[in-house]
Amino acid sequence: MKKYSLQLLFAFIAASSLFSCTKDEITNGIQSGTVGANGLGAVTWVEGGGGAGTPIVCDSAYASAQYKSIFVYKGATTTRYFFEINLTSLAPAIYSLSTSGNAVAYERPGTSGNTTGAGSITVIINANNKLSGTGIVSIPSINDRVYITIKDLPIRP
Repeated sequence: MKKYSLQLLFAFIAASSLFSCTKDEITNGIQSGTVGANGLGAVTWVEGGGGAGTPIVCDSAYASAQYKSIFVYKGATTTRYFFEINLTSLAPAIYSLSTSGNAVAYERPGTSGNTTGAGSITVIINANNKLSGTGIVSIPSINDRVYITIKDLPIRP
């Protein structure tokens, strides 16, 4: 009986070491591009400078399959950045903002909602309930362009 118990114990230890889980370290969205500040999909953007400036990283973001939209948040009430990107689909394609049904609203500290009409959003990947892509959008109130990068953004139903 003691021999059987010892064998059972070793089998349990071997099985638990084979099937144990490890917690992956969450890294900064700029470094890995897989998570944002709150562990969600990363959306980063740069205002002006040909996209060569310091990236701003979202605090939270998600895509909505129902509304075919992307929502991006950064900061609190007085330091808030906000994007709402509405597209005619979330399928991989290039979406011109001059096409009906495609639009971007961008708000940053010191401005109110800004709807843009120039530029495009490119959905590169829509797979496994995650979205990745890029965009260049003209923002009249800042008289410049915003360069957007989307990586592994969760898609909600």
